[in-house]
Amino acid sequence: MVKKIAAIVVTYNRIEFLKDLINALRNQSRKLDAIIVVNNGSSDGTKEWLSEQKDLIVINQENLGSSGGQHTGFKYAFEQGFDYVWTMDDDVEPAKDCLENLLINLNENRIHAPLRFQANGDVFFNEAISYNLSNPFKSFWNGILSPKDLNQDEIAVTGLTFEGPIFPRQIIEKIGLPDKNFFIYGDDTEYMLRAKKIGAEIYLIKNARLNRKLGVVDRLQDFGWKYYYAVRNLIAINVLHGNLPVRLIRPILYLFLYSIKCKKLSLFKQTVIAFKDGYFYKQ
Repeated sequence: MVKKIAAIVVTYNRIEFLKDLINALRNQSRKLDAIIVVNNGSSDGTKEWLSEQKDLIVINQENLGSSGGQHTGFKYAFEQGFDYVWTMDDDVEPAKDCLENLLINLNENRIHAPLRFQANGDVFFNEAISYNLSNPFKSFWNGILSPKDLNQDEIAVTGLTFEGPIFPRQIIEKIGLPDKNFFIYGDDTEYMLRAKKIGAEIYLIKNARLNRKLGVVDRLQDFGWKYYYAVRNLIAINVLHGNLPVRLIRPILYLFLYSIKCKKLSLFKQTVIAFKDGYFYKQ
């Protein structure tokens, strides 16, 4: 039986990137059965442009952040009965054969994701091989993708971002939808940890290429408006998925480490609020 595949794109005020991405999705060597665009309240002409694209399924909503957009897209695709959900933000562009290569060896217990490349053409070494959820005094990140891992065509990982992974319906049915309340940052990490808990296998597919348009900003360092979510969600992930020592101790360590970096009282207060909201986070 031929599987039905829907692509989900979450967009916010990046109309030119979105146009490039939609064009790349339309031209995949394995044709998609649907392209679902979740528009998070864009104000740059995105809504008007999308209204002219008759081959797209468009969902317009208020800005619920990346996680709110993913939640909406997953929910729609699942309710419409699609067998696979291929999801991404608007600032990426898959190679023409990306989806075709992602489908090789894919089954109902596997999640596949493309190898990502930076704007300068270099491989983006960012995926987490594993997480430390048992020792609160060591880093949360046990291992990150490195050049030596590229000797394999399929690379087993634990952490992925919502930049190109494809999910079988059966896994979504077991673990539910992405947590819309994360708003931004960490929703993908938390979702992958849920998948690992039910025994899903997660692989990075070397021959499936996805190009990134933007660089990476460390929101734990720049203290912009996204800093609150970066701190809160990191703590929430440890509370939701760590063992008892991690749940009790690591958030306290995060509070200390981030507090000493604060140079203003307002930032310290923001850190304390983020700690409290993450420590007592409920899904």
